[in-house]
Amino acid sequence: MLSSKFYYRLIYQFKNGATYPIFMMFIKDRLMHPFLSQTKKKFKKKHQNFLKSKNTTTDYFSINAYYWNKILNKSFKKFSYLEIGSLEGNSALYILKNHLTKNVVCVDLWDLDNFLSNAKKNLDNFIKNLKEFDNKYSYFKMRSDDFFHNNKEFFNVIYIDGWHGASQVRKDISNSWKFLKVGGIMICDDYFYEGDSYTNSDKDIPATEINNFIRENQKNLKILCVNNNQIFLKKTQ
Repeated sequence: MLSSKFYYRLIYQFKNGATYPIFMMFIKDRLMHPFLSQTKKKFKKKHQNFLKSKNTTTDYFSINAYYWNKILNKSFKKFSYLEIGSLEGNSALYILKNHLTKNVVCVDLWDLDNFLSNAKKNLDNFIKNLKEFDNKYSYFKMRSDDFFHNNKEFFNVIYIDGWHGASQVRKDISNSWKFLKVGGIMICDDYFYEGDSYTNSDKDIPATEINNFIRENQKNLKILCVNNNQIFLKKTQ
């Protein structure tokens, strides 16, 4: 039986301009969930066990491990990876631990204490957590806008989990798309942002600009997956 949150999420995306394929992919994911829940729990638990040796105060990523494993392994044997928003390095740790990578780049503000009172601690934890992967990744403590302005590299996988205001999400998506290789995958986090307030009418959220971008570029992309947290987009041309 589908939960009440499932219907709230449908309403949430309807209000925020989701396209028909988004609804179909989300419904497909929810219908398959009962059959895959134990497998998802195994991947989640595996990453959580890995994090026990790390300095983490939050874990927003482990729940996504199953999807990342399935979609990235199906798409690439080895890939270059960029993430916008790293915090304590959780998602980067997953990538470095579980996948063959050509290049891993992490971009985060970290030091803007007016936004994150524990920003220095997050950066310290990030560096300590990724210590075992020295020389396999690089990080940039700067605004994503500035990073993209100076960037010349192209990536197979780009993960967007930075500042969640709609205007910044739009810039991060547009900039990421420019540097995503054809055949590459863009992952957008917090697609159902606002916790349980799925029927909130506030438009300053990731979903509005993610959906706008999809409508404007639907001929150039394929929706690979929509789950309770994230949406996966493949660049087709």
